[in-house]
Amino acid sequence: MGILIVEDQLLVAMEIEFILSNNGIPVAGCASNIAEAQNIVRERDCNFALVDINLADGDSGISLAHWLAEQNIPSLHVTGNRPESADATPAIGYLRKPFSAGELIGSLEAVQAVLNDNMPKSIPSGLALF
Repeated sequence: MGILIVEDQLLVAMEIEFILSNNGIPVAGCASNIAEAQNIVRERDCNFALVDINLADGDSGISLAHWLAEQNIPSLHVTGNRPESADATPAIGYLRKPFSAGELIGSLEAVQAVLNDNMPKSIPSGLALF
C-alpha cells in the first residue's frame, strides 16, 4: 500500500515524496500526468492519491480524481488553484500550496480520520475538506 503522488512540477513531487518517506509513509510512485498515474495504479498497490489540479500535457487532476474514485482510491488535491466547486471533483478536499511538512502530514492525518468516519483532531490551515 502506498500513496500516489501526481504532480507535474518535479521539485514539488520530490519534496512531497521526501516528506512522506521521512515520516514512514510509503509512496507507490510519482506521476506528472494522467497516463503515468494510471500506469502506476495498474502496476502497484495504491491506497490514496495526492493530485495536483493542473497537470503536464494539459491534463486535469479533477479528471484523474474521477478515474481514481472509480478505482476506489480516494484523493486529495494538492494545488495552488482552488477547485471552483466541490461538486466538480470527487476528491475529499484540497491542500493549498505552498505547504509545510507539518501541514502535509497533518492533512493526511485529518483525511484518514474522515475516511474512517471519525472527526479529525485538527485541520491544518491550508486544508479544505469538501
